[in-house]
Amino acid sequence: MAKFNFLRVIPVDLKRYLPQFLEHDPTFAATLESLSKEHEKQRLTLMDITKQFFVKTATWGLSDWEEFLDLKPDAGDSDEKRRKSILVALQGAQTTTITRVNDIINAYGTGFVEEHNDQYFFIIYTSTTDKASLEEMKKKIEIYKPAHLGCYIYLGWAWDGKIKFDGTYTYGTTTKEWSGNNG
Repeated sequence: MAKFNFLRVIPVDLKRYLPQFLEHDPTFAATLESLSKEHEKQRLTLMDITKQFFVKTATWGLSDWEEFLDLKPDAGDSDEKRRKSILVALQGAQTTTITRVNDIINAYGTGFVEEHNDQYFFIIYTSTTDKASLEEMKKKIEIYKPAHLGCYIYLGWAWDGKIKFDGTYTYGTTTKEWSGNNG
């Protein structure tokens, strides 16, 4: 996650702003220390609240983003997965490009797209095996892909040359059509 900078990046110490002789008075020094601690708590609280306004730094504010975008994350979803889903939803009004489809794929695992524009379809290659992630990926692809294009998902062998186990006690590949109600 990117480092988040705020107006004041060092802890608060109010003694810095006053003449040094004042810190020798025990009562005044105790008051300054107490006020500095409280000021520091407020500074950290403001930083935390501000982080919630940005998807890439939000933590407890992710649920507000999801509510705003009508997203329903699974209970076990990591913050990073939730951020990726939010970012995909926020980019929804853009023209669908290969980069956009790749972003959707990589929000739910790893993979890439192979275009077959002359035949009006594309293939998604992914090593993702989690059924819930594949279903969510399919939903997003169906929402954002151009209606005239067919979509296939290639499961099984990985493009890195390694064999992936497909869960049915066999080794191999599967290509499924993701267009329309197929699936």
